[in-house]
Amino acid sequence: MVKVKIRDLAVSHGKKVMDNKMYIEHFKKRGKDVEHFLKDIIGRDKRYLFDEDGQNTLTLSIEAVEELFHKTGLSGADMDMIILSSQLPEYIAPPTSIKIHSLIGGKKECICYDMNSNCCGMTLAFDWISKYMSVSPNINRTLLIGCDYINLIIDTEEENLYGHYGDAACAVILEKTEEERGVLDSMCIVKNEGVDVALIPGCGFSNMFRSKDREELLIKFTPPEENVPESAVETITTVLGRNELKPSDIRMFCFSQYALINIQKIREILNIDEEHSLYIGDIYGYTGTSSPFITLYEAIKRGQVNRDDYIVLWTIGCGSENIGLLFKY
Repeated sequence: MVKVKIRDLAVSHGKKVMDNKMYIEHFKKRGKDVEHFLKDIIGRDKRYLFDEDGQNTLTLSIEAVEELFHKTGLSGADMDMIILSSQLPEYIAPPTSIKIHSLIGGKKECICYDMNSNCCGMTLAFDWISKYMSVSPNINRTLLIGCDYINLIIDTEEENLYGHYGDAACAVILEKTEEERGVLDSMCIVKNEGVDVALIPGCGFSNMFRSKDREELLIKFTPPEENVPESAVETITTVLGRNELKPSDIRMFCFSQYALINIQKIREILNIDEEHSLYIGDIYGYTGTSSPFITLYEAIKRGQVNRDDYIVLWTIGCGSENIGLLFKY
């Protein structure tokens, strides 16, 4: 066990609540019926969206961090490391994590970096941060933030994507502990047969400033053929088996909220009930990198997770790469 615990979490999200009606009507005008897809396949009912111009991954991340500091009584000066996981940070120079450092009053002796592993990013970051902290005597507390603004790059004519996403951020404080809490194990599996399923930007970075067509900058999407539940089960059963645990030993499975149908199939294969695999995609929409952590946040808030419970985070990113992570909360 890597003895780095989650001290607390906080979530911020767009203030506009949008139900399915607008998307159903949008595609109906184009001769497409998406009601079954939205409701029964990806499991959407509502999603949180930005309600005004000027909102982005930086502003939303700061809202989540401020709420987290309010809950914990900590400040930017208490953080030894600040990590942002994002596919679309507001800036790449300077790293948006340094912009966050500036806005929250971070101290001089601090490590800041942005990382991107698509929807796997925040879970991978949790794993790597924990292990880095365990061998770094001067790094005792880390601020980890996950925030994506995927709606910015969605083609509104693509029924597989438009209406799928929500705008939200999650901030987490990780700190060293002597308690028996922290990451026990993790595993990543890469299946590169789907390496071109979703390309962002669609034209590639080298062509961004040559293109005169905004649509070339949007996600270039091909419906994936991968059996996602099968990939999830392979990763999760391997991690649990290595630690002599069964699915019934896990208090909460925090899955990617990308599609309800995937979660339903994973539940069926692993014999997991809804109480131990919370679904929130009908409230938040799909939020990308932060998705498993917002699920954990909601599970804690609802009293479904308590200290010393075993938790599994599982998610999948473009390419594809999926990660299963086992930890003790």
